[in-house]
Amino acid sequence: MEKLRNLRIRHNFTQQDIAKELGISQQAYANYENSNRVPPIKTLEKIASVFHISLETLLSTIESDELQDETIEEFLNKSYTSFHATKNAKTLLKKYGFEELKENEKWKLDEGGKYFVTKNDSAIVAFVIGDLNNYSFNIASCHTDSPCLKVKGNSLLPSLEGNRINVEKYGGLILYSMFDIPLKIAGRVFIKEGNGIKSKLISSDFNVNIPSLCIHHNPTVNNDFSPSIQRDMLPLIGNCSDLYKTLLPSKNILDADLYCVPCEKPLKTGLHSEYLVSPRIDNLSSLYAIIKGIHTAKNAGISILYATDNEEIGSLTKQGAESSFIVHILRRINLSLNKTQEEYYHALANGFVLSIDNGHAVHPAHPEKSDPDMKVFLNKGIVIKHHPNYSTDGYSSSVIKSICEDNKISYQDYYNNSDIRCGSTIGNITSAQLGMNACDIGIAQLAMHSAIETAGYYDITAMIKLVKAFFESTTR
Repeated sequence: MEKLRNLRIRHNFTQQDIAKELGISQQAYANYENSNRVPPIKTLEKIASVFHISLETLLSTIESDELQDETIEEFLNKSYTSFHATKNAKTLLKKYGFEELKENEKWKLDEGGKYFVTKNDSAIVAFVIGDLNNYSFNIASCHTDSPCLKVKGNSLLPSLEGNRINVEKYGGLILYSMFDIPLKIAGRVFIKEGNGIKSKLISSDFNVNIPSLCIHHNPTVNNDFSPSIQRDMLPLIGNCSDLYKTLLPSKNILDADLYCVPCEKPLKTGLHSEYLVSPRIDNLSSLYAIIKGIHTAKNAGISILYATDNEEIGSLTKQGAESSFIVHILRRINLSLNKTQEEYYHALANGFVLSIDNGHAVHPAHPEKSDPDMKVFLNKGIVIKHHPNYSTDGYSSSVIKSICEDNKISYQDYYNNSDIRCGSTIGNITSAQLGMNACDIGIAQLAMHSAIETAGYYDITAMIKLVKAFFESTTR
């Protein structure tokens, strides 16, 4: 329990101090910190007392980031950053029998084999070698990142109430949604060890927050509010002189990719628990659905999960959709299966790209923001997204509608209000890179790019069903 060790060090206790308070040996206590033993509940109560915190606070502080189950709620809750999402995707894929490959090693692939490979620890491609008599590349794609606040190195700025974390905006974040909610510091750090550098995934065992200015001091806040990121959006951390040392007291951190992210736990709302409310629904609900779908499908051809990073800032990175990542993976699959270059082009032409990124449900307070006729709704099925910014055309939409109808999956057509700017995603990028037919789809949601978003809970199941059907289908 490294988080228990960090908590002890921040309170300036030695292992001997804690052991004495607990009435046990130092080695017995060390076993708890080293994860050799799990403390019984009575011992945890005593440890909480030593730190002058409640048992609930202690358990929340030292909670493991490892996935304990396979629910969408836990996947969203523990996938704080693209690095955590990729790690959690790997955990599920390994559980489902996928074998990890390395980019710098020779690949040996077998028919029926299940494999995955990562890039930058924040993007992942997983694939299943299905029926090679129908040799085609069938890709379900999504992205791993979400809008949030990016930490500027180890920079802390003073205030009269203690230090604040120096941050900048990552992606198209709704700024006001980040005020007055619990945030975690999460990402990866790079540690000097001997002559090498080691990467370590972390999330803080404490929370921070961004206090808003009270209405008494800002009486027009409900009329207009335009926060300054540099002035208003810096999370308060308090009496901290070195962020890196606070996060990992015993390590020499050289640099890091850290973010301040919402850590509210997902929950169901509505009279019938029909809504899912959570951070990072856009777009980790899609990643979760693809993992579940590829795991359960009887795969025709080569079924591929393609999850990229940095979609929220344009995709132009080595781990983003505009990189060569997917092109190289497909070429290596073709080479490892002893297929010719001609067969590679056939597999592209015979395949299809399903770009999965969520769409905008009609807002209960602002229906005028949607198209006056082509509205989509929560819990009413898969959303097929139509716009010049998307990869969808009449043919690709018809393919997905056919698969939906064959498998009794409800779907909806989404068109943007013509007076409102439409967003974009990775469908066009992937389609253009590979010269493949593609369709942009998703589930309907509200409050996209807010710290806390809302989706239809039943739509998650519908998306899993569609992904499975897509990988099994030969309709093209």
